[in-house]
Amino acid sequence: MTILLQLGADVDSRNSAGYTSISIMFSSLALAKQGVSDKIRLLLSWGASFSTGDDSSREYCIRQAAREYGKPELAVLLESELGGRRCEIVGLSERPELNGKTCVADEYLPASDQYRVTLE
Repeated sequence: MTILLQLGADVDSRNSAGYTSISIMFSSLALAKQGVSDKIRLLLSWGASFSTGDDSSREYCIRQAAREYGKPELAVLLESELGGRRCEIVGLSERPELNGKTCVADEYLPASDQYRVTLE
């Protein structure tokens, strides 16, 4: 999947049934498989979008991940606005050498209104 994305595959393309890659990852068959969390994180980091109002919505995926398949870490990631998204660091006065670097938002830290990130 990584190679396809690097070669320009559309992260939000749909299959013949109308499902995107991110919605397929939250199907019962996919959630039961090992390694699905890494694939979901990869899709999110490439900007995968959720549909609204159906079984591809962000809310539905949170319920599927957290309640039905015991993947609370995915639910937490999806609950934050930037969770799993690729971002650029800006306005960091304490470590200006990091400004302009690309990162992935891992976790929202409400006490400081900041995100824990992983640099790429």
